[in-house]
Amino acid sequence: MDLNGYFDPVGLNRPEFNLLPDEYSFSRNIAIHTPDQPIRNLDQYTVVLIGIPQDKGGFIKGSAKAPDQIRGMLYQLRKINNVRIYDLGNLKITKNIKDTYLAIRDVILELFDREIVPIIIGGSQDLSYGGILALQKMKGIRQVLTVDSRLDFQTDQGKEMHSRNYLNSIIEKDVKEHFTYSNLGHQQYFVSEKQADIVENEFMESIRLGEVKAGIQDVEPVLRDADFVSIDMGAVRHSDAPGVTIPSPNGLFGDELCAITRYAGISEKVMALGFFEVDPEKDLNNQTCHLAAQSIWYFLDGISHRVRENPLDTRAHTKKFIITLNKEEQELHFHKSSLSDRWWVEIPVTNPVTGQNYYISCSYKDYKQACNNIIPDRWWRYYHRFS
Repeated sequence: MDLNGYFDPVGLNRPEFNLLPDEYSFSRNIAIHTPDQPIRNLDQYTVVLIGIPQDKGGFIKGSAKAPDQIRGMLYQLRKINNVRIYDLGNLKITKNIKDTYLAIRDVILELFDREIVPIIIGGSQDLSYGGILALQKMKGIRQVLTVDSRLDFQTDQGKEMHSRNYLNSIIEKDVKEHFTYSNLGHQQYFVSEKQADIVENEFMESIRLGEVKAGIQDVEPVLRDADFVSIDMGAVRHSDAPGVTIPSPNGLFGDELCAITRYAGISEKVMALGFFEVDPEKDLNNQTCHLAAQSIWYFLDGISHRVRENPLDTRAHTKKFIITLNKEEQELHFHKSSLSDRWWVEIPVTNPVTGQNYYISCSYKDYKQACNNIIPDRWWRYYHRFS
């Protein structure tokens, strides 16, 4: 597949000043698709950047101008060691938004086949649908994770897809068995009772903003299980991210978003990451674009520290703990890595892809709960989801 036909070359104006000397800067240490340098030798790279200047499906317009603004901020940061990066440029946009979704699907599938991680810089969040279409083509149950102050499904059933209802695509009857869904940072006054009921009845997971902020380290297991992470920059409070399509006075702090993206980078399972809903015209001194760029930087830094330690593949480096719950007479099998001290718990349901039980990420806190005869919420939710 020749990706040159899908992308316009990168074209940026020189910045007014450089934050770092050229030898240390991000832009001087990656490969870039330019008019004189077409895309080639892609298999030599670990990560690619993809800009998508499209907001036709945005509930509120303005994010189409974000990719180059974010790219310009990213290029000025420090280089990332031990990760080979290629900027493919901006996806070519046609009049039909469905063409964009399908192009994203085809490009992502090509990159997945090459074991390359795409970072999508949008654009409106409905562009995540292209990633969902790609996951739908793959074997097994796939997890979509969003970072959002709202839940983008069932807002206007029956109308055309846009950035407030694109997640309807993973709860449709014929599709939902192929996906699990988690969200980080929802604000309860933005979530309808109907949406909350869907999350509970479909054994989905949405961790409210207060819980995320109370212990940012506790969301690491959720990110470790994700295949595709989609970030609405409106999940960050207005003081830290003023340039978003729907700003809010409450939300994540900028450093909390960076911690989340670094956890995503460290996870060997995360195959794609996307940033959406940045509106440069509302931004102050490029603050939001700079935060998005720094969050991308932390994701890349996480990738540079990835360790392959799936408990199914690294049994020699894991220790097994068996807890018997007295009342339920249910055994819970926990696995702890000696490489990173991270935890997993077994779900007693056979994964048809591996032929073995499902393993989901968990925390030491979950293990301690089980020791006190309390079934961890994640185990209960996934057991019913997979059964």
